[in-house]
Amino acid sequence: MNISNFIEELKRRNVFKVATAYAIAGWLIIQVVSTVSPQLGFPDWVAPFFTVLVLVGFPLALIFAWAFELTPEGLKKSQEVDITESVTNRTGKKLNGIIITILSMAVIFLLVERVFFAEASFIENQSELADFQTASIAVLPFVNMSGDENNEYFSDGLSEELLNALAKVKEMKVAGRTSSFKFKGKNEDLKIVGDQLGVGHILEGSVRKAGGRVRITAQLIKVDDGFHMWSETFDRELTATNIFEIQEEISRTVLSELKVHLLPEDESELENIPTSDIEGYSMYLKANQLVVNRDIDEINVAIDLYKQALSIDPFFAEAHARLAIAYNLQGYYGNVPREQQIENMTPHVDQAFSIDENLAEAYAALGLLHDMKTDFEESEKAFLKSLELNPNLSDVYNWLGNLYMDELNDFQKGNDQYKKMYKVDPLSPLSIYNRAQASQFEDKYEEALSFHEINKKNNPEFVPTYLGLAFLKSDPHYGRLDEAFMAVHKAYQLDNNFTRSLNIMATRALELDLEPVARHYMEILKRNYSESLDYINRAGTFASYTSDYSYVEDGLLPHIEESDLVPGSSGFYWTMTDYAIYKDDPEFALQWFAKFDSTLLTPKDLTISMQNLWHTLPLRELYKFTDEKEKADLLLDKFCAFSTSNVDLYPQKEEDNWYLFDQATCLLEREQIDAVIPIITKLYLERNNRGNEYRSLKKDKKFQLAMEHPEFKKIMDVVFADLRDQKENLIAYLKAEGDWKEEWDEGN
Repeated sequence: MNISNFIEELKRRNVFKVATAYAIAGWLIIQVVSTVSPQLGFPDWVAPFFTVLVLVGFPLALIFAWAFELTPEGLKKSQEVDITESVTNRTGKKLNGIIITILSMAVIFLLVERVFFAEASFIENQSELADFQTASIAVLPFVNMSGDENNEYFSDGLSEELLNALAKVKEMKVAGRTSSFKFKGKNEDLKIVGDQLGVGHILEGSVRKAGGRVRITAQLIKVDDGFHMWSETFDRELTATNIFEIQEEISRTVLSELKVHLLPEDESELENIPTSDIEGYSMYLKANQLVVNRDIDEINVAIDLYKQALSIDPFFAEAHARLAIAYNLQGYYGNVPREQQIENMTPHVDQAFSIDENLAEAYAALGLLHDMKTDFEESEKAFLKSLELNPNLSDVYNWLGNLYMDELNDFQKGNDQYKKMYKVDPLSPLSIYNRAQASQFEDKYEEALSFHEINKKNNPEFVPTYLGLAFLKSDPHYGRLDEAFMAVHKAYQLDNNFTRSLNIMATRALELDLEPVARHYMEILKRNYSESLDYINRAGTFASYTSDYSYVEDGLLPHIEESDLVPGSSGFYWTMTDYAIYKDDPEFALQWFAKFDSTLLTPKDLTISMQNLWHTLPLRELYKFTDEKEKADLLLDKFCAFSTSNVDLYPQKEEDNWYLFDQATCLLEREQIDAVIPIITKLYLERNNRGNEYRSLKKDKKFQLAMEHPEFKKIMDVVFADLRDQKENLIAYLKAEGDWKEEWDEGN
């Protein structure tokens, strides 16, 4: 075969020109598809599919050009066309035109792609660059090399102070303290650490104290490749000034290495020297570490250490703020009356601000103080200011989230704070707990359960996890009051000083018609924690199920008469109403309505809001008792009109449980039983709402009337059968745990 003749034949049959035209056209198709696919949201496989299609078509096009010729009579095999009749020359000229046209289109496409699509790409890449330029770091606990475990708090405290200093710089993303300290004592791969904490850099080091000197070694490491960007050893005399100078030098070097721009306010933060006394500073560091575990005994020791630090240096602003926070925690985890907490906190919050009016911890303490005083709007402002000054104070996200959820009824904002806390401190058990709460709020029940299970596995002694599981299990998605009790019982076994566990177990026992069990836990609360809000608040619940008002008389009434607390819960008003009816003294309850919300007593002029909506129902019950029908009916009308017309204020809109219960209340009060059947079918059969049914059966006349309706009774029979099964299941559990008393068998 003559190669020259073969090449000439390829040229004559326009195979080269077809190859050129196909290659340019194929390239253009691939570029167009690759460029527009992301903009149009095409699946990822579209662009590769067209690329393969073009590549497969190339040899087929060449074979087709060799084997066939386009003639005036149509497409014919090349071997059937006489060379004298061939029109390949004219076809070649047409192919030249096609090639020029395709090349022109390619040039136009390149211009369009560079001008328009490149702008979109630039915007997208700028966003990625912004994320990349936000320097991220985790400060791992510095290793104590002193050979004395008593110095552990010093190395931990130094690490935390470095973390806080870096977190105050606005362009830094710093992993939370609890998450970073999860890796204490572990020789974990830094790539894994960085991935789990979501950071690009690690600061680690060691501390050695010996006599009057300290040696601190620090090194900055890049996570993705393990590159040591910087390391240095500081060998100094152990004085407060030297410690703060070392902290500042390490912080500045880290910021410089990460190319973080310092604003003037950042400069002043780094230069801040909180105290000049090393002994007081050491006590402060130790107290900070003790508070972290939320153990009441350790909190009490921490309070003593803060006091000692302040006796040495009364102008130590951070110690004042932290002491105020510790006093708040002492009340929450211990048995300190609310008024005493306020009295303890107030002078130290004031002192902290008088020394440093821009201290994030001082605003955090102020937020807690306002919360204690039920000044919720001021509490919100203080917490937000605290986070503005230091976005890394993960506890503040928790407190602010609780404020939104429990007091301000802004559930979405509360949920957002819980998620922010998790983002800042993802390995903190409290962050994981709150992240589970956020998932539950969004009806992602299996996700919520998985977060709790992770917490149980990684932090088995973290008590709130079991309370969270109890809250989840009693949710309408599950409706398992027995399993909720069991989860809290586990919490009580871990820490029998945590009054919240006793509170919840008493409530679940009442809901399952186990009054002796509930009374047992109420007696423990009364005997050991008579000043706690868990005892005081649960007194009314116990009375509403049992008509035994002894705990109300011994606990709730003396507390409310001596306190300046403004009740926010409708439960308080129900208790006052029930007690007034029980005592045949309606004026007793009316005086409390007048004291705390006098606008309720003039129904005609009353403006309903989500804050007072549920307060109208106990007052209506009181007016029914005093035969003031007009007022009672007007309150019901306003309640129902507000609920119906403001459905968007409920977290889940028309599907919200509270909304559905409010609608059911309106229909039951008006004795429209047929209309309420679809609602209670959804609440009790399609969902698994369980909780107040025994109380309604005993005390709610409208509920008792509805039970005479065959369809209503049929639904509730299913509910009560389920509650009886759960009751038996719980009794069996308590017997197996050895916590069932023989005298409780009577009547059960």
